[in-house]
Parts: sequence; structure tokens; C-alpha cells
Amino acid sequence: MNISSFIRPEFFDIFGIVVFCFIIVLSVWALKTKRPISKWALIVLFIIGVAGILVDGVMVYTTYLK
Repeated sequence: MNISSFIRPEFFDIFGIVVFCFIIVLSVWALKTKRPISKWALIVLFIIGVAGILVDGVMVYTTYLK
């Protein structure tokens, strides 16, 4: 079994959505529980997560779902 036939490029696009959702959840959780991480770093992490899910979500929608 060839690994390139098992893991296709679509996998990484859809996996990206899951990763960006995880980043958003992690940053919101850390902001709500007031973890000892700087607030600006968590806000930047949240912005990266939102921007990533928007870009990746639009790409997945236009490429694979539409």
C-alpha cells in the first residue's frame, strides 16, 4: 500500500479546519481560565485560528463541496 494513495491532499485541507478549530478552542479556554500566559499572545493565537479557519474553510468549500 502506497502512502501517497492513502493520504491525499484533501486530507490536509480538511485536517487544517480541525487544527484551526482546536487553536480557537484552546485560546478561548486559556483566556477564560486566566492561564499564566500573556493575554496578547492568546489574542494573537485566537486571531490566527479565526483567520485560518476562514481561509481554509473557504478553500475547502470552493474546492471540494461546491
